[in-house]
Amino acid sequence: MTFLEDLLNELPELVGRMRRHDVRHLSLENGADTLALALTPAMTANPDQTHPVAPPTTTEDTPIPSPEMGVFHSNGLGEKHPVRSGEIVGFVEAGSLRLPVTATADGVLGPALVRDGRVVGYHDVLFRIHPDG
Repeated sequence: MTFLEDLLNELPELVGRMRRHDVRHLSLENGADTLALALTPAMTANPDQTHPVAPPTTTEDTPIPSPEMGVFHSNGLGEKHPVRSGEIVGFVEAGSLRLPVTATADGVLGPALVRDGRVVGYHDVLFRIHPDG
C-alpha cells in the first residue's frame, strides 16, 4: 500500500482524534504524497455560534452532501439524469467502509462538483439537484 492508502484506511480514527483534541488542520507529507485535512467547528446550540458547513442553497436546487470524510466515487450517472430521493448517485470510501451518497430530493442531477478519486470532507457538497432540470 502507498502512504495515502494507509492513511485513508486510518481516516476515521485520525478524524476522531483530531476532533477529540480540537485539531482543525493537519497536513501530512511523504515524498510526493500529501494529505491535508481541515475540520469545520462542531455545530453548537447557540445560533450565534453556528458555522454552516455548506453555502446556503436557493429554492432552485438541493445539495447532495458527502456522508463522511473519504474518497469520492461517482456512480456514473451523467448530468441531467433524473433522480428520485434516496437514489444512490455515488459512494464515499472511508477506510474499509463504502458509504452511499444518495439523492436528497427528486429532480435532475447536476454535474459532479468533485472529481472521482478526490478526498472529500464531511458534508462537502458533491452534486446539486435541480427541481425542473
